Amino acid sequence: MPTVGVVLNDDKPQALEVAGQMAQWLSQRNVPMGIPLTRVTELVHSPSPELRDRLAQLDLIVVLGGDGTLINTARLVAPFGIPVVGVNLGRLGFLTEVEVSELFPALERIVAGDYRIEERMMLEARLVRNGVLQPPYYALNDVVVTKGDHPRMIRVEAAIGEEVVWTYSADGLIVSSPTGSTAYSLSAGGPIVSPELHALLLTPICPHALDAKPLVIPQSQTVRLSVISSHSHAVVTVDGQPGQPMVCGDSVLIQKAAVACRLIRLGERTFFRILREKMQQGR
Repeated sequence: MPTVGVVLNDDKPQALEVAGQMAQWLSQRNVPMGIPLTRVTELVHSPSPELRDRLAQLDLIVVLGGDGTLINTARLVAPFGIPVVGVNLGRLGFLTEVEVSELFPALERIVAGDYRIEERMMLEARLVRNGVLQPPYYALNDVVVTKGDHPRMIRVEAAIGEEVVWTYSADGLIVSSPTGSTAYSLSAGGPIVSPELHALLLTPICPHALDAKPLVIPQSQTVRLSVISSHSHAVVTVDGQPGQPMVCGDSVLIQKAAVACRLIRLGERTFFRILREKMQQGR
């Protein structure tokens, strides 16, 4: 029997009810739960060494929430190689695999090992300040440098490898993975990229230039975003989490991560079928 962990979204009242039902279901079938019902805020805001040790003992994690809950969970468990399956309690659900009405038949299959693993490319971001490389952050969707709450545009130099591509005057720049191409990058006018491709996407946010277009960059390259104007008040965020301030001279290095998000898949729905379904729902 696999050891199962459960993560739930604190903000969704239904999540606690479903989690209790799921815990009872697992107990009745003698399926071990490696960690108790864990709220996503515990994972995001206080991933203690004790919690990380408990996570390392899991065979899989069931996430009760929406895409945001799954992204927060996947980002933290990716270094352990733990597969995750999302149960959709949200709205669109590009990443979640199971609707709540299908939960227990899905669990029967998962416990029996009747599923496949789909790996999604992730990003690694490292802030560089005064020439010192900071510890890495992982992102499933995107790394974003924005003006934060400051009303003025920021100036950001974008380089790919050693080559400076452009200096943008804009509200910010998004570097996304193919998974993140259907998130913030899409809203900013970026292309939709199949997750089967491994690439980085560079998308400007409200650029003050008519020829500032999104770029698709090979997975082998590193993108460097540098704040170059002294008056700028920039912020770098990872998957929409609370960001770190950036000042003139700071850079963030973004590249394909050595770890990947491992998603449990039960059905045969393709990315393009899901895309069609979700886009129709969003009309």
